[in-house]
Amino acid sequence: MISAETLVELLLAVVLLAGFAQLVSVPYPVVLVLGGAALGFLPGPTQVRLDPEVVLFVFLPPLLYSAAFLSSPAELRANARPIFLLAVGRVIATMLAVAACAHVVLDLDWALGLVLGAIVSPTDPVAATSILRRLGAPRRVAVILEGDALVNDGSGLVLYKLALGAVAGTTLSLPAAGGDFVLVAAGGAAVGLAAGWLSALVRRSFEEPRIEITISILTPFAAYIPASRLGLSGVLAAVAAGLYVSHQSAAILSAETRLRYYAFWEVVTFLLNAILFLLVGLQLRAILENVTSGETVRLLLEGVLISVVVIAIRLVWMFTVAPLTDLLPGPSIARDWRERIVFGWSGMRGAVSLAAALALPLTVSHRDQLIVVTFVVIVVTLVLPGLTLPALITGLGLRGEESVAEQAPAARETLARAALARLDELGAGRSDEELADLRALYEARLRRLAGQRPDYANLRLEAIAAERAALAELRAGGLADEVARKLEHDLDLEEARARPPAAPAPVPPARPRPGRVSR
Repeated sequence: MISAETLVELLLAVVLLAGFAQLVSVPYPVVLVLGGAALGFLPGPTQVRLDPEVVLFVFLPPLLYSAAFLSSPAELRANARPIFLLAVGRVIATMLAVAACAHVVLDLDWALGLVLGAIVSPTDPVAATSILRRLGAPRRVAVILEGDALVNDGSGLVLYKLALGAVAGTTLSLPAAGGDFVLVAAGGAAVGLAAGWLSALVRRSFEEPRIEITISILTPFAAYIPASRLGLSGVLAAVAAGLYVSHQSAAILSAETRLRYYAFWEVVTFLLNAILFLLVGLQLRAILENVTSGETVRLLLEGVLISVVVIAIRLVWMFTVAPLTDLLPGPSIARDWRERIVFGWSGMRGAVSLAAALALPLTVSHRDQLIVVTFVVIVVTLVLPGLTLPALITGLGLRGEESVAEQAPAARETLARAALARLDELGAGRSDEELADLRALYEARLRRLAGQRPDYANLRLEAIAAERAALAELRAGGLADEVARKLEHDLDLEEARARPPAAPAPVPPARPRPGRVSR
């Protein structure tokens, strides 16, 4: 159990390491894992242990739920085939390739080899997608990688469960295993949809943002825990619940709730991911304590070998199986050889793999060996691609056809014209001042979007700064704090709308959705 003091120390380490990662332009998961490994060897009375139950029942459900909610169900549905091929087909291929290598080179029996393959098959999308977005790579590449990670955690853990059964002596029949796989996956998704439907139903009864956000915290656990108790995929249950609530968000979330909702989950997701990556690094010392010094070098080399296998099988998959599937109707995984390379090089592993390794029963033979090898695979597949992916994307000249920043002005123009058309309908036969003021507002917005007012943003920011100065004087003169905070919130929204985005700007994880009129 992590004490309150230890949690504060972890948060401090997250701030320092993530801040350093930003300064050196390195994905923060890479710095956190390496920094955690270094911190783990510092002298101290407390050794932080990563409890697999905590990862699988505390960290994983909200992370999967938030990733699914902040994704685009429409884009995931449009890319369902490539996501399925990566999340299921590639996972199975990785498991089999690792099992063969472990059997031939590491001298493990086939059952243990399948367990190791299932452990290292799921990927973590955080580092890869953050790089892709920052560099303006095609959005569909990031969408497919995120969809792959959302589903392959579930498929990998289902395969892990089946492989553990083989280790325990259960006969592994391919038809039976295939049937179990479909049952566990489909059943988990069904439980998740039911939990999402119930969550959406309950939220319709409330207009209080704090209550609705609390319900959103409970939703992933309401999906994950029942599915796990029924022997189904809790991972896919959390994902399905997040996708369902995301699809219904326009109807169940008011404008005020949505503003708070995204801000809350953005911070929570960052903290959970950051603490997990830090905890992964901190496990190195504890892992190596369980093996003798003579075994350490051999196990590290075995881990490097398995890392080469998982990277190679992903690249081979992208250049062999993926092109064959392009002959079928529907969207392809990659549009050209450059995207194939990026997909192949983005197979980073994370905390799910280590949690699965640490959750191995103590009775499993070669348990320490499997844990050390898994840790090495995580570090190699995270650090090596994480440090080289920016240069690779830049060198390949991989850019999106149209960035989000380029789409925004045209979309805003469409919205402004729709508002003017509606005002024309409402103003038929009327000449009141309110309609004239609103028309002037939207016409001014259209002129600015058309490029006729290039200094508008700077002028608006200067005006907002003057408003802030006046607000400070009112505050000093005794203005109620509640009123001041409300006015400050309004100014913050205005400034966010007026301030031009940085270039290149990261793509936000969630697209704005139409607001619901609050009662």
